[in-house]
Amino acid sequence: MNSVTEMLYSKVFTNQHILENILSYLSDDFRKNLDIRLVNKSINNTFLRLIRKNHRTMKIEYAYDIESKTRTANCIYINYRKINIHDVLGYFIFLNTVVAVKVEKITTRRLWLLEDKFKQRLHDIIHSQLIGSNGTHIQTVIGLEEACDGCEKCCNIAKKCIEYGPLRFSTLQNMNYSKNYKKLHVTDKLFEVIAEYCISKSKNKEECFKELDKTILSTISCDKLVIWVNESRLLPNEETDPKYDHRHMPREVIEIILRKWSVKSIKLNILHYTSEPECSIEWLQYDYFTRVRLNDPYLETKHSDLKFSHVEVSLSFSQHCVKCLGNLPPETRPPAGYENFIPNIRRMFPTNQISMELSHWYFVPKKDIEKKMSTILQVVTMEQHQNLSLDIKFFVQSGIVKKLSRWTYREELLGIASGYVLQENRLHCFKKSSPFIDAHGPEVFLDNKWVGRRFQVKDTFNQFNFNLDVYIKEKELEDMFIKALLQEYPNSFVGHFYN
Repeated sequence: MNSVTEMLYSKVFTNQHILENILSYLSDDFRKNLDIRLVNKSINNTFLRLIRKNHRTMKIEYAYDIESKTRTANCIYINYRKINIHDVLGYFIFLNTVVAVKVEKITTRRLWLLEDKFKQRLHDIIHSQLIGSNGTHIQTVIGLEEACDGCEKCCNIAKKCIEYGPLRFSTLQNMNYSKNYKKLHVTDKLFEVIAEYCISKSKNKEECFKELDKTILSTISCDKLVIWVNESRLLPNEETDPKYDHRHMPREVIEIILRKWSVKSIKLNILHYTSEPECSIEWLQYDYFTRVRLNDPYLETKHSDLKFSHVEVSLSFSQHCVKCLGNLPPETRPPAGYENFIPNIRRMFPTNQISMELSHWYFVPKKDIEKKMSTILQVVTMEQHQNLSLDIKFFVQSGIVKKLSRWTYREELLGIASGYVLQENRLHCFKKSSPFIDAHGPEVFLDNKWVGRRFQVKDTFNQFNFNLDVYIKEKELEDMFIKALLQEYPNSFVGHFYN
């Protein structure tokens, strides 16, 4: 009997698949399960191997409530788990020395909001414990320069990565080596800094553009350029009644970067706020550079002669643009002008393929799906686009599918807006909720399944194809009141999610 038991034990503890299944029932926060290492060597090795696997990619972010402006000063999030700031050093040392983790990707968010003392300390231990002096395994670092404004350590690591940024000017000045990046991240602020640097080194427009040509080198290249656009930067000394809006960018700076770096595709990150809240205006005192904004009247924007395979637009952390795409004046207060957004993208970054993802956690539409779909269609067809494929992911709350009838005072389910044709395939995706919208402070990240349907508009004459993928949380589709109304409105918008 003992020999049979020992044989079974042996089979269990030598089977990695079984051991991983056993450990999958534990909390996903390994710090709560450290005692499991004492069971035996096989369990310990599997436990450490899973930690190693789960920390190849690390997301480190500071918790900040975007609505109440509340800061939680004593913790950060690491891979969606809350960590007290006093425990971070021990956490990283354990990963480095005991687990021997080989971190390949590090993304940081909002570390610049931390107190200066801890911000610098966190920056330094990320370098020492996660990246290492040689950066042997690191491939991607995003956002770390926001904590140091471009130090020598970050500048050296930029040489090792295939994806890096957003670049500070000091890092850019040291990019005199030959390298192809998969992705490089830059900001609208960097464009201004480059323009003002070139102006400071010259006496006239001709000298300025010669300096620009020397500043942006063609020794490096990147497959995709990610541009961070801050939609709420302030003018200097703009303390009262700030007019949150996009700010002008020097177009010639953008153009020379696109050309010299042989950029193949573009991603635009439209952000409500960043670590660079104030824009530079010195370059605006000269007539050297063309001023351009993505929400300017599109007829004023000159067509570029460049061509890009794809332009991706992320509005996940936008406030103004994501709101205004589904509403038009007079429903929205200034700043408006986002109806010019897509035409301007095609003029500045010519492409036949644009994909856009709206926020799934902030300014998610809550009412009147027909009106929202109609407004989006109005916005995207404001200019008669030719040879364009446009895909938009649109996240909504379940309440958007019904309204109270003015005549019967009863709830009724809304249909789809005219002009759209429902496609057959059902869609789904998983999205983590952001913890930065809870007035009581960030607590947890929730992983939600979203169910979607594709609604299509085609203009065969102009070869314009528009797909609007509308997503609703799966758990919200279980609303019993909506299910009861489906019998009365079987062809409603939400009815397509059950068919």
